[in-house]
Amino acid sequence: MKGSNQQTYNRVPQLGSSSRCPSINEQPDSPPSESWHDGSRSRTGDSLPDDEFSPHPTISINPLACIRSDESSIREAASLQGNDIQDECPCLPPRANRYQYAWSMIKRILTTNFVDDKGLLHLYRHLCRAGEDPDIDDGGLAMVKLIKLWVLSIIGIMLVHPLARWMDWEIDENYTLQDFVQYDFSIVLLDLLFFFVVGRLYNASCRGIDHLFPWGIFIILGSIYPSIANDFAFLRHSISMYDIMCSWPVLLFIYALALLVTAIVFGVALIRSHHRRNVLRSRIVEAITLLCLFILPYVRSDTFHLHHWFGMWWLGMQSNAPEWWARAFQAFALGSYINGIAVYGRDPILGCGLAFYRSTNLGCEYMECYKGAGNETEYKDFVTPDWRMCNAAALKDVT
Repeated sequence: MKGSNQQTYNRVPQLGSSSRCPSINEQPDSPPSESWHDGSRSRTGDSLPDDEFSPHPTISINPLACIRSDESSIREAASLQGNDIQDECPCLPPRANRYQYAWSMIKRILTTNFVDDKGLLHLYRHLCRAGEDPDIDDGGLAMVKLIKLWVLSIIGIMLVHPLARWMDWEIDENYTLQDFVQYDFSIVLLDLLFFFVVGRLYNASCRGIDHLFPWGIFIILGSIYPSIANDFAFLRHSISMYDIMCSWPVLLFIYALALLVTAIVFGVALIRSHHRRNVLRSRIVEAITLLCLFILPYVRSDTFHLHHWFGMWWLGMQSNAPEWWARAFQAFALGSYINGIAVYGRDPILGCGLAFYRSTNLGCEYMECYKGAGNETEYKDFVTPDWRMCNAAALKDVT
């Protein structure tokens, strides 16, 4: 303290009736409007309620007095008033403490990983006798997060597959888990690897997908919403040129318009996030590159079918901002991908066109019936659905 005349007066509020713990400091040049008597600590001057203080400019109030390390003077004054001071801070009522504690516990439950990344990495390195060198080339925490993504996604597929049959949702009756393991397992791992890298799931902003919010909750929502949507008749249509031009009802166009508006609002928020972090240009280049690699080469084909597993997989990768809402959509997209694989299988986006190409190119025996009448070495041309004339001769279940 500066000056020899400066004194410090601590005012102790009435416990149970006051919500403040002030500290009033008297300045040497301008004494406060209140006088205090030693021993009795009674106050003279203008009477103020316990929760009000003089606005005099020479009086400073410290709201953190209740957490000062030296509480002996406060406890001594309280004992002189005949009050027992509790271990809890008198600044916060007990009910507020309970609410704050409950909210902190809920937040901890929602955001804590089920399996700690660092603990899992330590166990892996201990089993491999790799030591604790931070520069060791074993993938580190990024590899742990990737393994979690692989394991939990595969488990999700194996859970949604029987759930869809138990709930009597629309499914591919011929697709089994054995088919998934034999035909789709390895390529699903590649899909998830691409999702992991482009979606920036290795960043520190993403603590892994094994916590409830936002990942757990939104993955569950995404894994059931596409199947529940099929309960609405107007949503039982695909995203293909033929279906859009020839089969979509008006209500579905309205629904698609609402989704488009939502997507625009979300896209603007995503652009602002990228711009704030100075990565907007690189993200635009990345999105255009992915569009040219995965969509533009196929969209002109008459057999192009945007399966929901593919659409949500591609969109989820683009939602790679660190904000919770971006991760929430990413989790929802991953759940929709899991639903698509579990319910229908990883059907190709070119549908029967790709199946025809591979079958004829490999010379499969079951394609003998598709050869021309006078030539046993050539196949007849594949007939594609014509969305311009709404001619679905190639789709036997549509005609």
